Amino acid sequence: SSGINAEWPLRPGNHKLVLARLESEKDIWFASTNSTKVDAIMQFLQVCIIQRSMFTASDAIYCAKFVELCHKMQASNFSTLIYFDRIFSDVSHIVTNCTDNEASRYGRFLCETLKGISRWHKDKALYEKECGKSPGFVHIIRGDPNSDGAKKIEKYLDYENFRHVCCKWHFKLTKAMVFCFDSKDYSQIRNGLTVLNKILPEFPVVLNLAQALEKRILKVKEEEKTVRPDLYALAMGYSAQLNSRRNTFIAEEKFHHVEKKSTENSASRNSSPARKDKRADSVKRRDETDSEKKRRRDDDLKKEGERKSAEKKVKQDVSPKTKANGVRERDSETDENRSKIRKK
Repeated sequence: SSGINAEWPLRPGNHKLVLARLESEKDIWFASTNSTKVDAIMQFLQVCIIQRSMFTASDAIYCAKFVELCHKMQASNFSTLIYFDRIFSDVSHIVTNCTDNEASRYGRFLCETLKGISRWHKDKALYEKECGKSPGFVHIIRGDPNSDGAKKIEKYLDYENFRHVCCKWHFKLTKAMVFCFDSKDYSQIRNGLTVLNKILPEFPVVLNLAQALEKRILKVKEEEKTVRPDLYALAMGYSAQLNSRRNTFIAEEKFHHVEKKSTENSASRNSSPARKDKRADSVKRRDETDSEKKRRRDDDLKKEGERKSAEKKVKQDVSPKTKANGVRERDSETDENRSKIRKK
């Protein structure tokens, strides 16, 4: 106790020294003349973040906080958008190869990551302050490839588009969990349930995604009740916790802006001369196609009728009467031959 109290006044000074060193080195962490931002983020995830986030629970939180620091310090060549996108795109591959304890720590890391994203999603003013003009939230708009002066324009991601991207990340995470449950593999189902338990405070949020997860959890409970009771127990525990948070789920329209197609706009588009001409051309092509099909069908029927009439004619030529006459002629020829043999 006395040692901690003596050390406490030294912590602010040490903290300032560490931040000063990080500030001086931040521009060389992701600097590379031979790699793009995507390559730099992939190497950062593979070598630093993913491996360490599974060591201990404190390491999992440390990894998420270090990424927040990289964003806050605006490290050169570090794209926060690409980092988050890769995190939520590779969940199923990572969960598949985890042990039970690693899945628990990885889930803690994802929960801390989602917590930071949720802060920005809920507060527009905070997003504009911390991300609105940050180089980590720059995205590229590509010009028309058919035009001569097509260029790549860099723009900061605005708040409403960020909300769209957040919905996409939540969808990717849901898809990864559904993939684990549909695989029927013991480790994937167990690790998926473990991760979902850890990220429950921050996920799911959107109602339709929560319902999709609930449907898969119900299926797991039905299939594993007598086959693998430990998975059934995990699914039951998560299902109970998910139901307790049902009143916190929100509709997708509240999570991000969903454009609704206007009836008037669609009617005006359909009534435009160009649309009418296009519709008339399609009807004409369809009529031509139908008439051609009918002509081919009639030709086939005609050929089939001719073939059947020819077969019928052949059968009539070879009648039973003709067959009988042929047999009698052969019998008479045989009798004549026998009589000749006797005379000799």
